[in-house]
Amino acid sequence: MTDTASTRMARWATGLSLTDIPAHVLDAARDHLLDSLGTGLAAVGSDFGDAAHAAGIRLGQGAEAHVLGYGTALPAASAALVNGTLMHGLDFDDTHIGAIYHATSPALAAALAVGEAENADGDDLLLAFVIGLEVGCRIAAAGAGEFHGRGFHPTGIAGTFAAACVTARLRGLDAEVLTSALGICGSQAAGILQIQGSWLKRMHPGWAAHSGIVAATMAEAGFRGPAEVFEGPRGLYASHLGHVPDDLGLDDLGERWYTPEIALKPYPCCHFIHAFADAAFAVLDELGVDRIRPEDVDHVVCPAPAEVIPQVCEPVEVRIAPKSVYDALFSVQFVAATALVKRRVDLGTFYDEPLDDPAVLAVAATVTCPPDPKSDYPTHFPGELELHLTDGRVVAHRVPASHGTQEWPLTSEEVRRKFLGNATRTVPQAQADAVADAVAKLESAGAVRAIIGQTRRVENTQA
Repeated sequence: MTDTASTRMARWATGLSLTDIPAHVLDAARDHLLDSLGTGLAAVGSDFGDAAHAAGIRLGQGAEAHVLGYGTALPAASAALVNGTLMHGLDFDDTHIGAIYHATSPALAAALAVGEAENADGDDLLLAFVIGLEVGCRIAAAGAGEFHGRGFHPTGIAGTFAAACVTARLRGLDAEVLTSALGICGSQAAGILQIQGSWLKRMHPGWAAHSGIVAATMAEAGFRGPAEVFEGPRGLYASHLGHVPDDLGLDDLGERWYTPEIALKPYPCCHFIHAFADAAFAVLDELGVDRIRPEDVDHVVCPAPAEVIPQVCEPVEVRIAPKSVYDALFSVQFVAATALVKRRVDLGTFYDEPLDDPAVLAVAATVTCPPDPKSDYPTHFPGELELHLTDGRVVAHRVPASHGTQEWPLTSEEVRRKFLGNATRTVPQAQADAVADAVAKLESAGAVRAIIGQTRRVENTQA
């Protein structure tokens, strides 16, 4: 094979063994796997979840893999489409901050579907999953900030290649076949950020997982893809960024591990906003109060990285009074006000309670978001909140890196608590505990099907 970026990636992905991966990387991967199983289960029964599930059924029945929560049997690619959409749909899944990439959803959606179809053991699933995390993060990181700047969602783009590598590994495909699959991914990868008023972003990881499985399947059948999909003059980066980055991040495969760098979310909203919630809670602590009364607030200042202001601060009239859940998920003003007024930002904030709480909206209307001169975005997603009270006091706090990131990580116990809170929105406590226990000892957990079976809602017995 010609020595290209995709051939080097394919040789690494098909040659890696579980013993090559450091223990702390595997520990992190288990946490991320459990976390996204929970975010997927929490989305079961949502409007977008029901729509994705119905579409998956319409695409054709099969017995290869099952949909989280719903328990419906579908062809692997369709199951991955639905599961990836569920995992990301509540915006509660993880993000590699430097790459601005939702790493787990596309990789895990492919790993669960193909792993179940191949009757894989837990160690096979874990190995393939880590490969998908490492590949996807590197592809996204090479264009960090630039993908967003040109209107692309990196998760929909890089996640396709990650899913192809996951699929190839679980099916035992060789490096030459995977190289062709990666080439095919270049024409499969998709995801633009013209999403306003739609559910489209929720689907990007699911579509990436689906497309990666299709690409690997085509290559496995002998269909050939181009080997220069990354560095070619009409390849991924040239077409999407207008240039090919000098460093595609492949020289340190197996040496630098991206998996432990992936940030977990304590709050179910856009990761750009998390540090503002952290800052709000710190301000409340400094004041020694449980929450703020709107009548005590003169105004609030939340300096934001200039690059993200169009996505999470504008248009101002939408952000200060969101009309839809997605408007609220991507609003610094709404989230900062919610944190100050309710001292929490959780699923109930967006999905169980009205978005027009007068107290929250009154504070949100006072929030301004000027450009943050101290920002080091996209290396970090910082946040600062300056609370001006009507009595003249000013209390401010800055968070350079939000809770859940590598600088301030969630513990495995915190991840388990988050999973149980999410999963028990759909399944009983005993099932949720069984899934968490199985993931904790994944290498000895037996077939993937045993884990998937524990995610099925009791009332849904469809095979």
